[in-house]
Amino acid sequence: MTLRSDLSRRLSALLHRAREDRELTDEMQFHLDMLAQRLERAGAAPDEARRRALAGFGGVARAREESQEARGTLMLDDLVRDARYVLRQLRAHPAFLIVVATTLALGIGATTTIFSVVDQVLLQPTPFAQPQQLVVAWGTDSVSGTTREPISWPDLVDLRQRSRTLSAVSGIASAQINLAAPGADPVRATALAATGNIFATLGIEAIAGRTLSTADDVPGGPAIAVISAGLWRGRFGADPRIVGRSIRLDDVPTVIVGVLPDGADLGIDQLHARAAYHAPYSPEGSVDVWVPLRATEQVLPRTTHPLLTIARLAPSATAAAAQRELRNIGADLERVYRENAARGFHVETLDEVVFGESRPLLRLLLAAVVLLLTVTTVNVANLLLARGTTRVREVALRGALGASRGRLLRQFMAESAALLLVGTMGGLALALGALRLLRHYGPADVPRLTETTLDARSVVVACAVAAVVGLVFGLVPVVTAFRDDTMAALKGEHTHAGMAARGVRLRDGLVVAQLALCVALGVSAGLVARSYSAVLQVDPGFSAAGVLKAQYQLPETRYPRPFARFPNWPEIAQFHDRLLTRVRSLPGVSAAATAAAHPMDAGFTNSWTVVGREAEAKSWPEISVRVVSAGYMATMGLVQTAGRDFVPGDDGAAAAVALINETAAKRFFAGTDPLGQQIAFWGVPRRVVGVVRDERIHGLMTVAPPATYVPMQQVPPSTGVLLVRVDGSPMSLAPAVHRAIAELDPQLAVYGVEPFATTLAASLAQRRFAVLVLAAFAALTIVLAVIGVHGVVSYAAAQRTRELGIRQALGATRRSAIGLVLRGAAVQTLAGVGAGLAAAAAGSGLLASLLFGVSRFDAVTFFAVPIVIAAAALLSSYVPARRAATAAPLVAIRSG
Repeated sequence: MTLRSDLSRRLSALLHRAREDRELTDEMQFHLDMLAQRLERAGAAPDEARRRALAGFGGVARAREESQEARGTLMLDDLVRDARYVLRQLRAHPAFLIVVATTLALGIGATTTIFSVVDQVLLQPTPFAQPQQLVVAWGTDSVSGTTREPISWPDLVDLRQRSRTLSAVSGIASAQINLAAPGADPVRATALAATGNIFATLGIEAIAGRTLSTADDVPGGPAIAVISAGLWRGRFGADPRIVGRSIRLDDVPTVIVGVLPDGADLGIDQLHARAAYHAPYSPEGSVDVWVPLRATEQVLPRTTHPLLTIARLAPSATAAAAQRELRNIGADLERVYRENAARGFHVETLDEVVFGESRPLLRLLLAAVVLLLTVTTVNVANLLLARGTTRVREVALRGALGASRGRLLRQFMAESAALLLVGTMGGLALALGALRLLRHYGPADVPRLTETTLDARSVVVACAVAAVVGLVFGLVPVVTAFRDDTMAALKGEHTHAGMAARGVRLRDGLVVAQLALCVALGVSAGLVARSYSAVLQVDPGFSAAGVLKAQYQLPETRYPRPFARFPNWPEIAQFHDRLLTRVRSLPGVSAAATAAAHPMDAGFTNSWTVVGREAEAKSWPEISVRVVSAGYMATMGLVQTAGRDFVPGDDGAAAAVALINETAAKRFFAGTDPLGQQIAFWGVPRRVVGVVRDERIHGLMTVAPPATYVPMQQVPPSTGVLLVRVDGSPMSLAPAVHRAIAELDPQLAVYGVEPFATTLAASLAQRRFAVLVLAAFAALTIVLAVIGVHGVVSYAAAQRTRELGIRQALGATRRSAIGLVLRGAAVQTLAGVGAGLAAAAAGSGLLASLLFGVSRFDAVTFFAVPIVIAAAALLSSYVPARRAATAAPLVAIRSG
């Protein structure tokens, strides 16, 4: 018979199985009736004839199975019967189904979620060509000790001309711009001004039109731009005729020449976040617009450092070789140019800059989810093991009646498969919801987190995890049940004593492992939580509560800023003045100010001197320059420790003045009074009129750098931050602030409107994320461990009910009986806690980058967490121990 005809026969048998079963039954009945009639004619009584006919026929069930096997439908019938059997078993024990399926769903859901994040962030390829060859060339300052600074335009040109290990060197500078399309309201857009070779360096091609080229990077060239795929879809409806279309960027008509693919801006957020300081940049999604930089040394002299530099290694060159070469180039430039004193270069791979900060967090979460999955699997194994042990007699009875071990194994595995199916479906549903929460609430500085989805790879991983759980631990109760003596099992003699060498030791070992993993994860969560609490206790130097923040960018077309007339830029100064006048008159406003950068924005630094001490300044680090209006100190709750605050009279016509922070006062004016002394930068001496408390502008975990504050009216910035202290809810004033700005300039886009407390909280997003996820995992693990301990102790107590009854009948007290059960649970708990503490200590190195103000061997955490877990485990053991010990001795004896 050919394969095709055999398949056709089997398919026909499946499709017409019911009809063929009826025909087979009728045919067998016909033969039985004929045989019985012949026996009756031979003189047998009707009942005896019927009995002898059945015996001679050889068994209806066997004949039916032989017929089904011949037709190829026996396996299908077995599967159907197995499925029905499983459904009956699960329907008869709904609590067991719910507990196991929920446990599996939690473990599989958590594993799938974290794998999806790790896969999208770390494992998926970047959109760049040969990304391993991309590096970042940072500037360094040996005086301040910073190694991740932007560089100057002349430095970038020098690197292009001198370096042999770098085949391409490109630079970018960020800005916030106002984007207006014909017939649409202006919006704020994130823009990058880039050298013309940026996309050739990255290895990115446009999906429509073209990218920037070196020919575009010529001063005075036509206004062109390349836009992101996100802006193309969101703002322009993916118009296929977008290339050649004109938009207005800060009032300048600009022609779109190309559209970039998704992911072209990968790493830009991380570059800005890692830089020691940078131009104002507020990422809210992705870069929208790329324009030519068109830099010259006149516009960007060697004394300014605005450029982030991305380079590509030459073939066969390494990052280490590039570092050695650039160190020598930096030393040469330091000798040649006075502006390069104490400056050099530092090379890092782009991969390390983009993913380096996220890797420890993601590895920690991956380790945590592995622990959670292990605890989940152990818990399910214990439940299945206990259930399999209670079914030993059932297995023995069915085996004695002729069921093969293969058939019994198949039914046990079918039951495990059904539980896994339900658990996997629940886990995938949980993963979908968890990923939605992560995309919304996860830290913004984790690259590609917002793109994380439940894709086919994640589903495959979820199914693989479920298969491993089912294959490994689904067999445990089966093997345990098959190893018992059949006759002893039929007599009910499979008590605790008979199982001591097998199931009991296995279950006890699983409980110890479960508790150990629970303690390890709990200690990790405790360390991170205590670290986060320590960060929250840091005084930022300002008061964020009750303050509303709004940001804007003044376009040069309506607010000119010719360098030759600096700082005489009246249009910019008047806008800031008029805005403050309007906002301060709004109901509920107690104070308002404008600034070039808000307190959590590092802003920029500059070389400086103290007049009369110029020789000393050669060894001084650059000072952070904070441009603020009068009223800034009152608005942000910044304490004045000496002198006076800025006043409205500190304008362009008045004497140049400045404030300094306490760090600058202690470091550069130790033993002297800074008030009345003069500091100078940009060639302008400024009299120090006050000292203020430090603001932690580099983040709560970094000490405040030396800083100086200058009046906004004397140094009017084109980038503005409006800060408003409100009596009620800050966001209640947001509509009024929008109207105030629109009344002054309807074409101005406003962005970053939020309570400043939200801005402050965003700086801690990654740590808060780690705390929340680890705490959730730890809580789930503790719950699962408690359930596991309770289940094992319950089963062990039930197995020893007869023993405990005999002991009490012979005079043992109820308390001693309870203690007997709890003693075993205590030994397991202590063993698990000890192993968990050892594991937590060994793995605490994974937490190093997330800890602040807390030792990785923090005594409080290492003491408190095990105590809580041990107490929970022992408490969960007390109830079943008490229940077993309080049974009447006679009932206990009979229960055996």
